[in-house]
Amino acid sequence: MLKCYAGATSLLLISLALQWAAATTLGEAIKGVNLGGWFVTEQWITPSLYESTNAADEWNLCNLLGKQKCLSTLQQHWKGFYSRNDFNDIRKAGLNTVRIPLGFWAVDILDSEPYVSGQYPYLIQAVQWAREFKLSVYVDLHGAPGSQNGQDNSGLIGPVLFATNTSNSDRSLNVLRNLTEEFSQPKYDDTVVGIELLNEPRVGSARFSMEQLKNFYADGVSVVHNSSEEGLPNVAIHDAFWGPQYWIDYNPADSTSNEPATSLTVDTHQYYAFAPLNNLTQSQIIDAICNTGKTLKNPSSGIPPTVVGEWSLQTSVS
Repeated sequence: MLKCYAGATSLLLISLALQWAAATTLGEAIKGVNLGGWFVTEQWITPSLYESTNAADEWNLCNLLGKQKCLSTLQQHWKGFYSRNDFNDIRKAGLNTVRIPLGFWAVDILDSEPYVSGQYPYLIQAVQWAREFKLSVYVDLHGAPGSQNGQDNSGLIGPVLFATNTSNSDRSLNVLRNLTEEFSQPKYDDTVVGIELLNEPRVGSARFSMEQLKNFYADGVSVVHNSSEEGLPNVAIHDAFWGPQYWIDYNPADSTSNEPATSLTVDTHQYYAFAPLNNLTQSQIIDAICNTGKTLKNPSSGIPPTVVGEWSLQTSVS
């Protein structure tokens, strides 16, 4: 078991300390990795795709290239960015889970949107590889219509418009329904253990409130639990950077409950390169990690099972 020591400065301890995960309702701690940059491209992850353009996100990449060239470019990318050998290596490294980001446009595109689709067969192949190597999969709705955070990881940099139009949430729920119906089928042998409803939503403004996010989460949980007879065993929600403690006793199906929901996982992303944490020293970062870990492992905290789905210990302080 990993232990945290006050004042420790070892980079090894720093890198390992965040690899905890609270035991989920599935009975096993999640130790995993993200397959980023595959079905939602980001310039900093896949710079070669963007080097011939001045695009900064996938929306504008396809807008500049045109649908035909963008599709052929991304087809080559989808074919080779990850392979069966990568899944084998993930298993050999002692990991048991992969989180696969997906944009809504893999399922639902309007004629007015420049995105291209064709990712789905490769997603199915990825799940089959995961099944072969006994890896569990979380499929993550990384980009939603209107953008839930205004960042490149949503597919489009700009204003956060997800909650300004009900069609955006309706389309997102349709994507979640599609994913549930597909990956709850017996042929996948329970490889997809859950779906993350929305990656890194940015709430707190008049355009996107926490109440609106919770309403979407409640609808999303209902969709994932009820879209097929088999269902999926787990739903993940991002903490919206409000911290896992905010979600104590959270139950999207019953707001009057004093107990956290079952079959629910909170995903928290721990980044120390950005404000307000970017000025912490290494020892302060380790203390923060250890304190968070103790809180999440406390069985009486009321916090739903939590996984650190993304993290970085990069800091501006030397």
